[in-house]
Amino acid sequence: MTQPRAVLRPAVMPADASSRRDAGIGLIEIIISMILISLLAIAFIPVLVSALRASELNSTSATATRLVAQAIDEARTRGAADCAAAQLLNATRDTVDAQGVTLRVETSVPAVASCTNLSTLRVTVVAYDLADASRTPIADARTLIYLDGTP
Repeated sequence: MTQPRAVLRPAVMPADASSRRDAGIGLIEIIISMILISLLAIAFIPVLVSALRASELNSTSATATRLVAQAIDEARTRGAADCAAAQLLNATRDTVDAQGVTLRVETSVPAVASCTNLSTLRVTVVAYDLADASRTPIADARTLIYLDGTP
């Protein structure tokens, strides 16, 4: 008598094992993606910092330019009739801008000895950062005012 042959059946994995393998993203994949994203973010930090510094500098420069223009307009509006009155245009004003930088705006005219009536007088306005020891101008302007000699 012959023995019946054993029927070979393909090995079937239990339903639990296959679903675990295809369940989705694993912890290692998530960690690797987080590391890659953080490396990209770190690469952009210097770009962001330099953009912020440039924005701060532009803001301070715009404020200084506006203050200088206001001082020039004020000198033109006040004007001066003679050399003695022109000395009243000399002024120093400190202003803090939106970035917290203290700007000093200085308006200056030549001394009375070098001034003559019935001529023009040069008015100079300079704005600089008060914390800057070198007093490098951020903005400056000059204008001429006519002195008609009437007291």
